[in-house]
Amino acid sequence: MSEGLRLGVVDDHPAILRGILTILVELCPEITETFTTSTVPALLGAHRSLDIVVLDVRLADGSDPAANVAAVVDAGLPVLLYTQEQRRGVLARCFRAGALGVVDKSEEPGVLAAAIRVVAAGEPYLSSGWAAAVEDADDWPVPELAPRESEALGLYATGLPLKSVARRMHLSEDTVKEYLDRVRRKYTRAGRPAYTKVDLYQRAVEDGYLPPPGEGAPADPAR
Repeated sequence: MSEGLRLGVVDDHPAILRGILTILVELCPEITETFTTSTVPALLGAHRSLDIVVLDVRLADGSDPAANVAAVVDAGLPVLLYTQEQRRGVLARCFRAGALGVVDKSEEPGVLAAAIRVVAAGEPYLSSGWAAAVEDADDWPVPELAPRESEALGLYATGLPLKSVARRMHLSEDTVKEYLDRVRRKYTRAGRPAYTKVDLYQRAVEDGYLPPPGEGAPADPAR
């Protein structure tokens, strides 16, 4: 890390951002620069030199949490999750994608400040939340889906018929069906079978491929 600390924050709640940044600058005088945005593509497209990214897990653009973590990590930036997310499948996928720590938004700002220092140095932040999430990752097996498999799952599980999913993915129905069959096989091997469309919807929500019921677009998985 260079002299000073350059902080990036991805969160879609402007009021929360303004408040927490004001406090962080007081708690971490080594912060010399901050850059905030509501999406990961906007962060990566800004070409800013940063030392750490504090990332909200669930963003309003509907982006996949683990894919967001992977994109930031691939850009060479350490990621600290700052979230109210409790779904263990979602957190397990984010850790597997390279997140170095997690702080719950209910924690005092001093906890976040301490975690930022640790993760900015390239070390994992081993809070009780982090340890519990790692343990959950062992107890709650989350299969690793290829990008096209997760895309097919996310579209089909919302209630779209197979032909509509194929059209949106610019693929044949047979190819989409094969992707979904692979998803089912992977969940079966993980001990969390998904035989029906409703099962697939439940797995997609549990593991963060879709938002929980009542958030985002309504779904009709039985359709």
